[in-house]
Amino acid sequence: MLPSLPVSALGFLLTLALGQTFQFQEYAFLQFLGFDKVPSPQKFQPVPYILKKIFQDREAATASGVSQELCHIQELGVRGNLLRLLPDQGFFLYPKKPSQASSCLQKFLYFNLSAITEKEQLTMAQLDLNLGPSSYYSLGPELELALFLVQEPHVRGRPIPKPGTVFALQSVPWPQGALHFSLLDVAKDWNNNPQKNLGLFLEILVKEDRDSGVNFQLEDTCARLRHSLHVSLLVVTLNPDQCHPFSRKRRAAIPAPKASCKNLCHRHQLFINFQDLGWHKWIIAPKGFMANYCHGDCPFSLTTSLNSSNYAFMQALMNAVDPEVPQAVCIPTKLSPISMLYQDNNDNVILRHYEDMVVDECGCG
Repeated sequence: MLPSLPVSALGFLLTLALGQTFQFQEYAFLQFLGFDKVPSPQKFQPVPYILKKIFQDREAATASGVSQELCHIQELGVRGNLLRLLPDQGFFLYPKKPSQASSCLQKFLYFNLSAITEKEQLTMAQLDLNLGPSSYYSLGPELELALFLVQEPHVRGRPIPKPGTVFALQSVPWPQGALHFSLLDVAKDWNNNPQKNLGLFLEILVKEDRDSGVNFQLEDTCARLRHSLHVSLLVVTLNPDQCHPFSRKRRAAIPAPKASCKNLCHRHQLFINFQDLGWHKWIIAPKGFMANYCHGDCPFSLTTSLNSSNYAFMQALMNAVDPEVPQAVCIPTKLSPISMLYQDNNDNVILRHYEDMVVDECGCG
C-alpha cells in the first residue's frame, strides 16, 4: 500500500533534498500526481492568462494566511480542484473541393480526455479558439465560424471527416481574438463513452462577397488565419476525496519556548529547488518552495511546552515508567498548501492545489 500525502509527497521531497534518493518514494509521489514515470513533455504549451491568475491568487492567499476553499475555483465560478489545459491534437484539412467557394479554413479538432480518472467529476469544459490578437486598426472580413461533432471516425483517404450535429454557428469580425464555447455536455459524453470521442470539425467561411480582384487578399487572409489559430480545451474536474471544509479548526498552538538548547523539537528551514531534482523540465511554477522540516528532542520535562498533543504527553509519561514505550517524536503540527503548474506526458498544462506541503509549526506527538 502506497503511503499517503503528506508522508509520500513531502517526505519524498525531504529525503531527496537530504541526499537520500529512493525510487519507491519517487514512484509514490508521481502516483499521487497521476503519473507512472517522470513526465517528459515534448512541446512547451503557453500558459493562458486565467491559469496564471488562479495560480497567482492562490499563492498570494497562502502567503497571507487566508483560508481557501480548495474545491471551488472562484475565478471561474465552478466547483473543482484540478484544472487541465488540453492541446488540440487535430490537423488542418486541405480538400481539393472545399464545401463552399468562400471556405477559408477547415480543421479537425481532437482532445485526449484519458487523463481524467474515474473519481473525477467534470464541472467545466471550455473550448478556446484564438484567432489571433484583436485589432481595431486593421479590420478584416466578417467570418462565419461553424463547429460540428464528427459523426464517423476520420479515415486518412477521406478529404474531410463526416460532420454530424452542428455544435456552434457564429458570425465574428476578424481579427477577433479569443472565442469561448461551453463543451461540458459533450465532454461528459466523451468521458463516459470514450468511443464517442471522434473529435470536432471546424470550418471558417468568409461571409463578404469578393470580386476576382481580391482573390489574392482572400488567400492571404486565410493563410494568416491558419498561422495564428490556436485551439485548446480547458477542463475542470472535482475529486471529492480531496476536498476538505473551507476552514479546518486546528488545535491552538502553544508557542515553543525560546530555549538556548538547539536540540529541542522545532522547525528547520529547507528550500526545495525543483531544478536540483531535475523536475524543472515539467514543472512550470513555482521554481521551488520553502518546505521546512521538524527535528529535535521531545524530553518529558518540556513535552507540555513543545506544542504537543495530549497523547504525546501521556506517551512521554509512560516512557518515564516503562523505557520500552518509545518517546514522543518531533512532527509537524501545522501545514499549509502550495499550488503547482506543470505539464504531463500528453503536453497538458495542469494546475493543481496540494495540501500539507509546507511545515509551519512543529510539536511532539
